[in-house]
Amino acid sequence: MKWPGSYRTRLILVGFIAAIVLSRIELASGATITVGPGAGCDFSTIQAGIDAANDADTVRVAPGEYVIIEPIAFRGKAITVMSEAGPDRTIIRMDTPIDPERGSVVIFENNETVASVIDGFTITGGTGSTLEDSPWGGGILFNASSGTVKNCAIVQNRVEDSGGGVFCAYQCSLILIDCIIAENSAGNSGGGVFAWEGASVTLTNCLIRDNSARVSTGGMFCMWNSSGTMTDCIITGNTAETDSGGGVKCWKDSSLSLTNCIISHNSSATWGGGLEPASGPAIVTNCIIVGNTAGKAGGGMWCWKGQNKGSVGVTNSIIRGNTAPVGRQISVWGGAQLTVMYNNIAGGRAGVDVRDTSTLNWGAGNIDTDPLFARLGYWDDNGTRDSSDDFWVEDDYHLKSQAGRWDPDDQVWVKDNVTSPCIDAGDPMRPIGWELFPNGGFVNMGAYGGTPKASKTYFGEPICEMIFAGDINGDGQVNRADLEIMALHWTGEEPLPLP
Repeated sequence: MKWPGSYRTRLILVGFIAAIVLSRIELASGATITVGPGAGCDFSTIQAGIDAANDADTVRVAPGEYVIIEPIAFRGKAITVMSEAGPDRTIIRMDTPIDPERGSVVIFENNETVASVIDGFTITGGTGSTLEDSPWGGGILFNASSGTVKNCAIVQNRVEDSGGGVFCAYQCSLILIDCIIAENSAGNSGGGVFAWEGASVTLTNCLIRDNSARVSTGGMFCMWNSSGTMTDCIITGNTAETDSGGGVKCWKDSSLSLTNCIISHNSSATWGGGLEPASGPAIVTNCIIVGNTAGKAGGGMWCWKGQNKGSVGVTNSIIRGNTAPVGRQISVWGGAQLTVMYNNIAGGRAGVDVRDTSTLNWGAGNIDTDPLFARLGYWDDNGTRDSSDDFWVEDDYHLKSQAGRWDPDDQVWVKDNVTSPCIDAGDPMRPIGWELFPNGGFVNMGAYGGTPKASKTYFGEPICEMIFAGDINGDGQVNRADLEIMALHWTGEEPLPLP
């Protein structure tokens, strides 16, 4: 393209265009509306701030407790509502709602998209809102609308029906990032999160803890053509009181994908104490399923096909220490198809209970041995005989290593006197991701495999402090071991396919 006029004219034209572009960027970033009790804020209530906002605006909320009697509603606006000081200091609490049928703390119901963001609040006290003649979504309700929830604590909400913490339905897309969903309850199902009727829920780095459902699924429930994607999540201490799926349940043509997750100490009265991917495809990768309990079958995982797909693939995971009368670790029923490879499963192949016309594809790389976790959780009696002052000492599922493992309490790398057999034992065809040197060239099993907090490979000698070109496994040498790793990927050998 030939620009018109002199060099000076061209410079003026370029400057004019740049000014227009910059002004549009500034407009796109939106205005900031302040909310707080002080005189220096634009509004004193969060809803008033939202009502005054336009698309791309930010409603910034000062620390404090905001007691409401009507749900916070986004009114279809693509805005960000965020706290200045985070969820510990900024609380939205539902008091007795003015309309008993609208008791959710936050509602997305006007065709919002994931561009509608709530960031940095504790959301509590909700009792749900009536949808199809039943109360749903104690903390947050997504009704045929989408949204993004970041850095929020959704705690101590309750509903008579389903979705104690969060309920989303009717083709909604929900993104949850860095959230805690804890101590919520449902009279029916989905104590923590319930995805229903074509909903899509993506959770990253979330904690789903100590939620309960009177019937099914204490933690997270996907049902009727819904999908759940969970990455770097912990699902622990959740309870299904009379039915199934203590931790996570996938049912009725729904799909589930879990990567780098920990599913521990959940319980159900019947099936699937930790995980129940029933009648839907599921992929479980780099997960830890430990210490769960089921009253009938599948202490760690219960798979059932029913009339639908029911195909489940498990890889790079550790499934141990679960309890059930039948299938302590895994139980497969009703024609379901289960593919397992490169996992540490207590009891090995015998640890998987296969019933009816179900199929078990027992692939390569499965082992049965103590994973050598840094610390298993337990109840501390606090030095007394009084059980009321007992407290739970949290688990640490990092793998012990003589070369170094990450200590999340002290935020340092520490060295053990033993090394876990799960280090470098994952699927050799899967990428090692962000594992630090020395990483052996192979991904670890378990929740931290492929992450910067993966335990390091021990080669029987001090870690080499230098990185050499061609040293693929990080042992400080360029030799045949590196060539074998390269050749394995060069030939493109593939393991059993996952669903």
